[in-house]
Amino acid sequence: MRRALKWIGIVIGVLIGLLIVAAVGLYISGTSRLNRTYDIEAETVTIPADEAALARGGYLAAAVCSECHSGNFAGELLIEEPGIAALYAPNLTPGEGGIGDLTDADLILAIRHGIDQDGSHLMYMPAEIFIHWSEADLGAVIAFLRNLPPVDNVVPEPQTTVLAHILLGADQFGEIFPAEYIDHNMPFPNMPEIGVNEEYGRYLVAAYACTLCHDDNLAGGITPRNAPPGAVPLSPNLTGDHLADWTEADFMTTLRTGERPDGSIIDPEFMPTDLYARVSGEDLQALWLYVQSLPAAGDAGQ
Repeated sequence: MRRALKWIGIVIGVLIGLLIVAAVGLYISGTSRLNRTYDIEAETVTIPADEAALARGGYLAAAVCSECHSGNFAGELLIEEPGIAALYAPNLTPGEGGIGDLTDADLILAIRHGIDQDGSHLMYMPAEIFIHWSEADLGAVIAFLRNLPPVDNVVPEPQTTVLAHILLGADQFGEIFPAEYIDHNMPFPNMPEIGVNEEYGRYLVAAYACTLCHDDNLAGGITPRNAPPGAVPLSPNLTGDHLADWTEADFMTTLRTGERPDGSIIDPEFMPTDLYARVSGEDLQALWLYVQSLPAAGDAGQ
């Protein structure tokens, strides 16, 4: 009996040792990934000053940027997981703790490439969306941010625990650094005529992140790259006759409220209805027009 207990103790000790070695390896891997840096030069972007461009920048910022940076763009707590991490969306106003000390190149790198001014990559900064924005739209947003009323708000730096580093090394958070996988050499797309037309709808599909969940051809069947494994259901197919029974009004209502024509509700955790509620009717009409033009592709995935 005593010998059996001795061997059990040895086995348990070996297992604990292996777990410690694995945890240390994952911690080193996660820390290395967290601290990765990039040497990328920002594109030259014209920053406009006319009222029309500022209005366009304000519209896009209110629709998209306020989702994380708060309604007054002064930043706020974005993610809090006790014992793991606390992440804050930074202050985008010219006030204390904001973008007053950042150059236009710094802002271009952050928005379009997901890279901080020190070359490190930004967590959960959706550069995979913004890299599809035209030069005109990116410049308009930066111009708008430069002209915001200053709000003093110094948000804390990201806080990550040892467990967070281990989980990051084990790839349990999904691909949360868009700078790791976007094509930094992608040219700016052409800016189509703004209005209810297919080309503008095509542009908005990427600019409003529809492709992030529904894939480039909107055939669905995927989960976002920045989602933890198994955390998000497969996206539906939006092509061909998958929306044959829908009207334009159905489409707009579903995007804005999350309620489908049959009365079922889309989980807002997986569908950013609050974003689309801030999008103009003209933009939603353009999206609908483009979606209706798509031939059937693939399978819905669910």
